[in-house]
Amino acid sequence: MKIIGNRSFDILIANHYSLITTYKHTMRTFFASILLISSFSVTAQFSDSLFVTPSNRGELMQRLMSIPCGIHATDNVKTICQKLEKFLISYKNDPNFPDDKFAKAANWQALKSVKMGGYGIGAVIYENKTRKILHAAHNSQMTKLRSDLHGEMTLLNEFEDNPKNKKYRNKYVCKEGLTIFSSAEPCPMCFIRIATVGVDTKFCTAGPDDGMTQRVQCLPPYWRDLASKHKCEKAQSSPVMQMISHVLFYSYMLDNRHV
Repeated sequence: MKIIGNRSFDILIANHYSLITTYKHTMRTFFASILLISSFSVTAQFSDSLFVTPSNRGELMQRLMSIPCGIHATDNVKTICQKLEKFLISYKNDPNFPDDKFAKAANWQALKSVKMGGYGIGAVIYENKTRKILHAAHNSQMTKLRSDLHGEMTLLNEFEDNPKNKKYRNKYVCKEGLTIFSSAEPCPMCFIRIATVGVDTKFCTAGPDDGMTQRVQCLPPYWRDLASKHKCEKAQSSPVMQMISHVLFYSYMLDNRHV
C-alpha cells in the first residue's frame, strides 16, 4: 500500500475541496441562468408590429409560437388550446402589472370559447374597491347562434339576469364602482352597451379594426357624451397576457370558423 505523506495528503484534500467549490459555483450559475431565461421568456416585450391584424394563418401561428408554451407550426387547434390552457394554469400574475389578475381571468374565458368552437373573447366584471370578480363570461355567438352575444354582451346579460347582483344595480344601469375587463377592446355594439350600463372599461389588447377607444368622435353627440362619463382604457397587463388576448381574438383564422 502506498503511503501518502502529510504534505501530499494536504495538497490532495485542498485540490478536492477546490473541485467541489468550483462545481457548486458552476451549478449555481447554471440554475441562475435557467431562472433568468425562464423569467425573460414570460416577461419579454413583444414588438408592436405583432399586434396588428394577421394577414393569414401563418402569421397568426408565428405569434402563437412566440408565447413560451411550446406551440409548434404543425399543432392543430385542440393542441394549441391545450398548451395555452396549461400555460394559463401555471402562470403567476406579474406584480409589475396590476391588471394581470383580470387579464388572466378574461383570457381563460376567451380560451373556453375557442375550445367550444366559438370566438376568442372573454370578459369579467369586478368591484373596484375589493377587486373581486363578480362574474365572468365569453363570446357565445357560435355556440348559441346569436348575433348579439359578444363577450361583453354575454357578460352583461348574465350579470343583469342574476338576482344576486341586484345590489350593484339601479334599475337598468349599474351603480358606481364597477369595471368591465375584456380580453379585447370593445367593438361599437359592446362599447355602447357598456356606456348605457354606466361602468368603466379596461381591455387587454387593442382592436385595430373595430375597437372604439380611438373612434369615440365618430359617434353621434348623445352617445359620445354618454360614453365620456366613464373611462375606457387599455389595461396594465403583462406583454404575454396581451399577446394571448391578441392571438385568441384572431383564433378563428386557425380553422376558418367565421366562414
